[in-house]
Amino acid sequence: MKDKKPNYPFLWFTKITGLPLLAYFKTKIYCEGGDMTLRHPKKPCIIMSNHTSLFDFALHLALFYFRTVRFLMAEVLFDGRPVLSRFLYAMGGIRVDRDAYDFSFVGKALDILDRGGTVGVFPEGRLPRGEKNLPFKPGIVYIALRTDAPIIPVCIDGNYGLFKRTHVLFGKEINIRDWCTSENPSDKEIGEITEKLKARMDEMKRELERLKNAK
Repeated sequence: MKDKKPNYPFLWFTKITGLPLLAYFKTKIYCEGGDMTLRHPKKPCIIMSNHTSLFDFALHLALFYFRTVRFLMAEVLFDGRPVLSRFLYAMGGIRVDRDAYDFSFVGKALDILDRGGTVGVFPEGRLPRGEKNLPFKPGIVYIALRTDAPIIPVCIDGNYGLFKRTHVLFGKEINIRDWCTSENPSDKEIGEITEKLKARMDEMKRELERLKNAK
């Protein structure tokens, strides 16, 4: 399936007119080791974020205001929702059918990264229910291996609300090849690397809570 390019005039119109919404997040940003350059990763790269709410996508528009992050998005946001689907495609969304053996989204992500772009991934693939943590899907590992693009971990606390403040932690980039024992990792090793990515995000969640509670 051919990639549906973002409608850049519409995308920037949405960003500009949505500026007042940024006050809703009142975002507090932290970077590991106090290195604030981490929030401005070089291209191409893969943004890896935990998933807490439907607001996550809007928050990332604010975090990466001056670049277009092409996020992988579940089919449930597109199917039977013509208005929403047009909006998401216009904003650069890449449709992923989680229940079909259609991996065209991988090719689209590779093409974007090969052209120096930025791809966003919520590796959990869906919103968690309650406090339960969901396993990570391996798609992000396949994309990183095929492109050698670094993964930029971004942890958000999902503390959205009018009288609340959203907290975000940017982590150091991850080069998947550093975790591989061979040029062509087996499915077993890819599964192990996927688990390492989840463990890394869990570590960042704990660090973000520590930073929030620090005096």
